Amino acid sequence: MQQKSHRVHSTRQYSTRGNQEGGRKHYDARMEFAQFQEEARRRNVSGILYVGSFVIFFLGLSYAAVPLYRLLCKRTGFMGTPNTEPVIRDVETMKPVEGHRKLSIKFSGQVSTLLDWSLKPEQRQITVVPGETALAFFRAYNCSDKPIVGIATYNVIPEQAAQYFNKIQCFCFDEQQLDPKEEVDMPVFFFIDPEFAQDPLMDDIDTITLSYTFFKASGR
Repeated sequence: MQQKSHRVHSTRQYSTRGNQEGGRKHYDARMEFAQFQEEARRRNVSGILYVGSFVIFFLGLSYAAVPLYRLLCKRTGFMGTPNTEPVIRDVETMKPVEGHRKLSIKFSGQVSTLLDWSLKPEQRQITVVPGETALAFFRAYNCSDKPIVGIATYNVIPEQAAQYFNKIQCFCFDEQQLDPKEEVDMPVFFFIDPEFAQDPLMDDIDTITLSYTFFKASGR
């Protein structure tokens, strides 16, 4: 009887030790799973922050692209955009280049199909020489029965001459509101840079066209 009692006692001790080891295993598994969840959460947060920063960067870049592109065009005449950056010249004392051939400056105007306006140059062309200032006018008319805000863009043809086409005063890139049936004259004060005469690539250019296009202002 004593031996049986001893055997039962030994079995109970083994069973208790096994339960403790099993409990530790379950506890360790829960800890590992919790650590895995925490690491996954951190990776997800890092990924979201990375993607968000990427999107914000390219959104900012897209908004900056337009003014940067416009600045490039104004400074270099790229894509036929006239030079409207401040020119280090005294326009009042600037003199026409003597003996240079006359250049024919032509004008054209058009409007977007979404804008119920008309736009026409008041003179089809004028002649100038490099270094000579000139004044031209465009006439805009609101054909509709409601006020409309428009905005104009422009270019110069041929494109390689745009870098020498300097506009002192113009109506481009500024919003213009016309009341119903209103008509206005808009001036363009410009000159061809005297350096035009020194550029051999300009030797074959006798005609330059300044063209304006009016669009309906966004949100207006």
